[in-house]
Amino acid sequence: MKINRRNFVALGAAGAASLAMPSIGRAQGANVSFMSFNFAEDPNRPFIQKVVEDFKGSSGITVEPIGSAWGDMQRNILLRQRSRTLPQTAQIQDRWLPAIAQMQETVDLGALLGRPAIEEAIDPGALGLGLVANKLVGLPLISGSVGFVANKEIMAKAGIAKVPETIDEFRAALLAVRDKVPNSVPFGMATKNPSSIPLDLMLLVWAHGGRLVDDEGKVVANSPATRAAFEFIAGLMRDRLVAPEIDRPDARRLFAQGTCAFYIDAPAARTFARSFSGRGEAADAFVLPMKTPILRAGDSPRSVEWGQVISMFATAPVAADAPVVRWLRNFISNGVQTTLPLQLGGLPTTKSGRASPIVRNDNFLKDWAAAVGVTRKHEIGVWSNGPELSTILSEEMQAALLGQKNANAAVDAIQSRMEQSMARRG
Repeated sequence: MKINRRNFVALGAAGAASLAMPSIGRAQGANVSFMSFNFAEDPNRPFIQKVVEDFKGSSGITVEPIGSAWGDMQRNILLRQRSRTLPQTAQIQDRWLPAIAQMQETVDLGALLGRPAIEEAIDPGALGLGLVANKLVGLPLISGSVGFVANKEIMAKAGIAKVPETIDEFRAALLAVRDKVPNSVPFGMATKNPSSIPLDLMLLVWAHGGRLVDDEGKVVANSPATRAAFEFIAGLMRDRLVAPEIDRPDARRLFAQGTCAFYIDAPAARTFARSFSGRGEAADAFVLPMKTPILRAGDSPRSVEWGQVISMFATAPVAADAPVVRWLRNFISNGVQTTLPLQLGGLPTTKSGRASPIVRNDNFLKDWAAAVGVTRKHEIGVWSNGPELSTILSEEMQAALLGQKNANAAVDAIQSRMEQSMARRG
């Protein structure tokens, strides 16, 4: 899906930090509307519902949660913009924010909530999740990284004695799972959703020493490293080590139900494993964060910077104590920050939340931190034309997976098409 390419005018604060913007799509009977992809997920819906109910209990303000699947979130927001039914607030993946920031309805939260107060509350390492061109257009909610996860029980069934560290060891482990665990998908790599494919592809390109788009926005996909990554990925499909038509939700279920040995996810992997396995916290025993496989000894394992923010949409100013403003502030309260981020599988974004004993004593998060390696920003989602770049990558990777193009042709097409997209972006 192509993003709206109108030249949006940045939304100012009219010089007053005491002004907010009211709803354009508030549900009848509710004080605030909130679109959330976690609310659309069975394992996470109760956590969002409790935040809504607790907030109503303490403030008397009614919030209407609106569920939208993660993969449909950007499209739904843009459709609601066109129909003038945007929610007042929405849960946004950090890498979507540059595109969301172009919308004229997106509120500058630094002006609304007071940038100094936000900087005092939010950990410096998490503040950047909500910034676009140094404007705070997302209130950081949860932070972490995206990397590889291993299922220890399936590894044991396949006779894999240790977590694979190199690309060669990883492939050998996948072959063992294929041959020794019937009806398995050894690697739950995303192969069908343009919102999911680029992330998995990007990690494997990085592992081979390549890049797709550099920090200045130059397309650099046409390299020997990227070609090698595509050949590796095509080989995985050819040897039945990955499967067609797999999206992140599919991989999570397969992993939790004992038919997928490895996949890529955020720390939320633990929450999904607990729910989809039906084993609750007992599932923690098989969920193992692992370092991204490296090409050769001495390379640094990579992971993708990850987080979620809360953005606000509106069209006219209202008072600073409006219900929507109180709802926003609630997300960085101690009560929310010491519960919700951990329930969703990540770290709090506030200084006080990160300092709490419940965070410091979480062994899973300690293991995750040890497996992170070197984080890098998502190379596609940070650009305003990210949805179009994601579509290009997905189409070309699928062509390579299905044998419609060889690795060289797919990479050549990515370079050409992405250069054209970045040129149109300006």
